[in-house]
Amino acid sequence: VETLQEVLRIQKVLEMRSEGMDACTRDIARVLGNLGEVQMLSGDLTSSLQSYLQSLNVLRSSGCSDESIEVALVLGKIGQLHLKKGCYVEAIVTLQHCMRIFDSNGVPDDNIRIKGIRSILVDAELALKENKTSTLAGQRDFQHDDRAVAVDAIADTYQNKGDYSCAIWFYTEALEFRRKKAQMLTEGAQKACESVDIARTICKIAQMRSLRGEFEAASILFDVVKRIYHSVQLPNDHPFYKDYLDQLSAMRKM
Repeated sequence: VETLQEVLRIQKVLEMRSEGMDACTRDIARVLGNLGEVQMLSGDLTSSLQSYLQSLNVLRSSGCSDESIEVALVLGKIGQLHLKKGCYVEAIVTLQHCMRIFDSNGVPDDNIRIKGIRSILVDAELALKENKTSTLAGQRDFQHDDRAVAVDAIADTYQNKGDYSCAIWFYTEALEFRRKKAQMLTEGAQKACESVDIARTICKIAQMRSLRGEFEAASILFDVVKRIYHSVQLPNDHPFYKDYLDQLSAMRKM
């Protein structure tokens, strides 16, 4: 922390002496971000939040767009801090803003940074739901036998609200959980059931993509769903298979 604070002082001196201030100003923002990271790791959440907020303000004052990746990364850290402090609503709002910036910049879903922030957003939503349930029941009795099912429920809520971007984020995270679970299973009925659940989740993501007008991406995902269902020999009259056909038909009519 002391080393970073000294670096920060040096950068501020360089900024004052420099004619082209933007580069130095952004260096200051990065040092503040590094300082915030060290403070967060050391458990000083209040100082860490102050450092990240200063970093955000410095970026904006340097002319950095509010829709830039740099701003999104700082917002992601601020959202993580809110989660650590138990401020779940603030964490969710901040992290969603961060994710929307990534989305608008075309950052792919499998990007390591976006995966990390998406995971934190899921933790914040689950923590908020757990906190509400605990408050109502007078005890912390909200438990998830299957984390993917819990995340699916949150995704369904966003889908029902018409927020298809948020729904995609949560269905994608549920998909990650299911794939990890499937990797630990040997071949057999249980693995086949998990494969069906994976396909079902991919189908939901494809549906959201089609509702956003992303028909090429949706078509690719629907093909994946079809291959998985065929690989496990899911009957054509199974509700999941029929739903897949319905969603595919709906997209073709758009």
